[in-house]
Amino acid sequence: MSRMPRPTDRTLLRSVPLSLTSSRRGHSCKRRTTTNLTAARSSPEKAGGGGGVVNCSLLRTRRTSFVVAACVLLLVSPSVSVHAAEPVVREGVHLRLTSDVNDAALLADLVDSFDAAVPQWLAFWGLPANAADNWKVDGYLMRDADAFRRSGALPDTLPPFENGFATPTAIWVHYQSTVYYNRHLILHEGVHALAFTLFGGSGPSWYSEGTAELLATHRDRQRAERDPRQANGLLAQSAQEFRINELPQSVDDSPMWGRYRVVAERRQAGELPTLASVLKLPTELNGDVETYTWCWAAAMMLTAYDDTREAYLHAARQGRDSSPAFTTQFYRDISHQWPALRARWRLWLDDLEFGFDRARYRVGLSTDDPKYDGRNHSLNIDAARGWQSAGCWFPAGTLQLRAGGQCVIVAKENLQPSAEKAIAARDWLSTPAGITVHHHRGYPIGQLQVCVLPIPSAQDKKMAELDIQAPFFSRIVSAGDESTGSFADVATIQINSPSWVLFRINDAPGERGRYQRADNRRGYQVEIAR
Repeated sequence: MSRMPRPTDRTLLRSVPLSLTSSRRGHSCKRRTTTNLTAARSSPEKAGGGGGVVNCSLLRTRRTSFVVAACVLLLVSPSVSVHAAEPVVREGVHLRLTSDVNDAALLADLVDSFDAAVPQWLAFWGLPANAADNWKVDGYLMRDADAFRRSGALPDTLPPFENGFATPTAIWVHYQSTVYYNRHLILHEGVHALAFTLFGGSGPSWYSEGTAELLATHRDRQRAERDPRQANGLLAQSAQEFRINELPQSVDDSPMWGRYRVVAERRQAGELPTLASVLKLPTELNGDVETYTWCWAAAMMLTAYDDTREAYLHAARQGRDSSPAFTTQFYRDISHQWPALRARWRLWLDDLEFGFDRARYRVGLSTDDPKYDGRNHSLNIDAARGWQSAGCWFPAGTLQLRAGGQCVIVAKENLQPSAEKAIAARDWLSTPAGITVHHHRGYPIGQLQVCVLPIPSAQDKKMAELDIQAPFFSRIVSAGDESTGSFADVATIQINSPSWVLFRINDAPGERGRYQRADNRRGYQVEIAR
C-alpha cells in the first residue's frame, strides 16, 4: 500500500508561557437558598441584540495575590452596599452569586444552570461524579463594577478585564443585556475556576479559552423546541433540562454570542487563520473578538474526532503547565495526523454556521488513507451528511466522474412545530444537477459538489481557498418523477497536486425544529475512474 506524502517539517509549535497557580477548595452547600437583601421588587432586563464576545482573562497573579484577594473577600460582608440598593445573593450547590441586578428570575437561572453544568464538565473530563462535591465559588454579576470595587468585593489586585475574570475561589462577570450571554459568561468563568481546582490550572491561552468557550456554549433552556424526527412529538429540550457543549441553532437562541458571525466575516474576507496559528496564540489575548472564536472552533474540532479527542482531554491533566512545553507535547501526541488535521480545519471553518452539526460534518479523511489504485471506484453520497471522502488520496492528473440517482431535500414547510400549521408541500426531489429555484451560498440545493483538497505541506503558511466545483449542469426533476436515475452525467476534474477528493450534496444546514440536513433522504451514486 502506498503511503501519503508527509511534510518533513516537524518544528514544534511554540506559545508564550502563562503563570497559573492553585488554591484551596471552597465549601460545599447541599441546600439551595436565596437571600434577597433588597426590597422584593424585581425588574427583569430586556435581552438585547449585538454580536459581542467575551474577554475572559485567566488568572495572571502570583500566589501572594491570591492570599491578598482571599483576605479581602473574607472581610466583605454580604450586607455591604455595592449599589444604590443592597446586593442580592442567590446560593446554590456550587455557586454563591452576589449581584446588584435585582432580577430574581435571572439570578435563579444562572445559579441553576451553573449547578447543572458542573456534573457535565466532570463527565467531559472523564472524572468521577463526586470530584466536585466540596467545590464552590463566589460569583459576582456586576452592573456597577465601581461600586463592587469600592466595597472590596472586586479586589484592586485584579487586572482590568472587559467581561469576566476567574480565580480558584471566585468569578466576576460584568452584566450583559441578554440572559443568554450572562449565562455564557458565568459558565465560561466557572470552567476556569473548576480547572484551577481540579488540575492546578488550565494550560496556555488557546487551550484554556477554547475549553472554557466549549463548555460554556449551550442551548437556551427556555427555548424548548419540537424535534420533527421524533414521531411522538416529544420536546427536543424541555425547560427542566440544561446541556452544555451544545450549539445554538439560530441568532434568537444566542443573542450576543457572535461566534458564527466572526467566522462568516473572516471567511468572506479570505482571512481564516491556520490551525498552527491558533495553537501559537499569546498568553495575553486582550479580549480580541476573533481569538476566542478560533480557540472555541479548535477545541470543538479536536474533541469531535476520535483520533484527537483523547489527546485533548488528557492535556487537561497538565493544566498547571502553561509553558510552551504544554503545546509541544500536545503537538507530539497528534502529529501523526497533522496534515489531515490541517485539512479538516479548513473544511471545519468553511462549514461553521447556524445549523452546524458536528456529527454530520465530520469528514472521514486521514493521513493513513491509501493512494488511489487507478481502478474504478463506486461511492454512495448521503444527502444527510456534509463532505464525504473517496477514502483515498489522489496523485496529480485527471479524474472522470459519473453521477446518478436521486435524493430528497426536505421542504422546510413540511416541518412546522405543529401539524395544524403545516403547509401541504412536496419535498424536493433532486438529481446531481441540483434544484435551481433554491440556493445556498450561491449553489443550487441538491447539487452534487466536488472538493479537491490538496494535502498540506510544511511550506504552506496560509489557508488556501477551497476548490469547490459543481461539474454537473442544472436540471429540475418533477416531484412526481420517482425514477432512480442512471449514470448519465459525466464530468472531468483536474488534480494539480496530491489531494483528497470529497463530495457532498449541497443544502443549507437548517434550523432544528423546522428543517435540517439530517432530514434529507437518499443520495447519489458516483463512479470514479482515470
